[in-house]
Amino acid sequence: MLAAACSGGLPAVQVLLGHASAAAAAAIAARTAGAASSSGSSGGAAPAPARRMSTFALANTPLRSGPGGRSSVSGATATVFGATGFVGKYVVNELARNGTQVVCPHRDVEEAAMPLRQMGDLGQIVVLKGWSLGDDDMTRYALSRSNIVVNLIGATYETRNYSFEDVHTTWPAHLARLAKENPLLERFVHVSDVGADPEHPSARMRSKAAGDAAVLAELPGLATVLRPAPVVGDEDDFLNNILAQVKLNALFPLIDGGCQRVQPHHVRDLAEAVTAALATHDSLGKTYYLGGPEVVTLRDLVDLVRSTLNEDEDNTLYVPAALAKAIARPLDALKKRFPPLPTRNYMSTADWVDEISTGKVVPDGVHTYADLDMIPQRITEGMAMEPIRYSRTGGYAHGDTRKLAQKLPHSVKRYYGMAHEFDK
Repeated sequence: MLAAACSGGLPAVQVLLGHASAAAAAAIAARTAGAASSSGSSGGAAPAPARRMSTFALANTPLRSGPGGRSSVSGATATVFGATGFVGKYVVNELARNGTQVVCPHRDVEEAAMPLRQMGDLGQIVVLKGWSLGDDDMTRYALSRSNIVVNLIGATYETRNYSFEDVHTTWPAHLARLAKENPLLERFVHVSDVGADPEHPSARMRSKAAGDAAVLAELPGLATVLRPAPVVGDEDDFLNNILAQVKLNALFPLIDGGCQRVQPHHVRDLAEAVTAALATHDSLGKTYYLGGPEVVTLRDLVDLVRSTLNEDEDNTLYVPAALAKAIARPLDALKKRFPPLPTRNYMSTADWVDEISTGKVVPDGVHTYADLDMIPQRITEGMAMEPIRYSRTGGYAHGDTRKLAQKLPHSVKRYYGMAHEFDK
């Protein structure tokens, strides 16, 4: 089990791939075998994987062509709000690979939307530039031909233009009302946060919970809410944030020593969870809490990043939560009055101190990845850590030269006059 203190390092990682995941895997295998046997009894082929658009729980798919896959037309059309964001790119790719036409309204620069166009065949990715939260006419236009709507819009800090309530409460409720006007609408997927709670000390988490409730109330028979734990990937704002503070900052302030527990998972798993939720009517009206197979502390993640970088120096600084909030509050007030800086760090805000205080772990007795017939990958090894390795000093195969020098044979150290420094 996870140690109460943060001194355990990576051995304190609580891996959830034990009996619970084994049981989930067995249940998934049983369901798959049952479906295959029923298909075999009628002479049919085994069912397609859940993420194939042919198995999506949709009625309005009149036009289909092609063998299936990216270079085909499934007959489904999805509008993805937040498509140019970190998670959005993966969701668009996952939908497009099944032959879905994806409409991507955005307010970003053109370069941000260019990668989206390559994710589907000709005409399958429709990019609508110049959209904004307050543009109802363009929002209705983006929704007009879609039977699927995915909302990925969120904010990690407040600005002078948008508050947490604007982005996480008012917007999802308004989008649900506009989507309900569309007679073609069949599915609405809203992505929130695992910590969303109306009683949470964080204003961001309270606004998320209010938005979730508004969506489910507006579309009770069509909406599905996904509440992911911290999401990691090449372009994430979580693990890369830790990387930047370990690599570039003279000091890395860890709130209460980094003892807060989190359950991160990979962005590809979250994107597949969106399509898996669309593949069944069982997900309608439900809320899914999505987290990886490992529960770790922030201190564990910092140590993991340092060891992956081959960095020897520990630049972390213990900062009590009360002191961190006292320092952050006046800075937050200034940030709301000025345009955001490129280097703005949401982990230095007072609301983040409140948000992380309760941890970000999937609670017991809720719908999870297992209910979507999925087993998420670990993030403490493999693909999730690959971007970190490219940030090593001196290149992918190197790291802190002092740490590397310690591994040299004693004879080599003596030859270069380093024995007195490393062999004390």
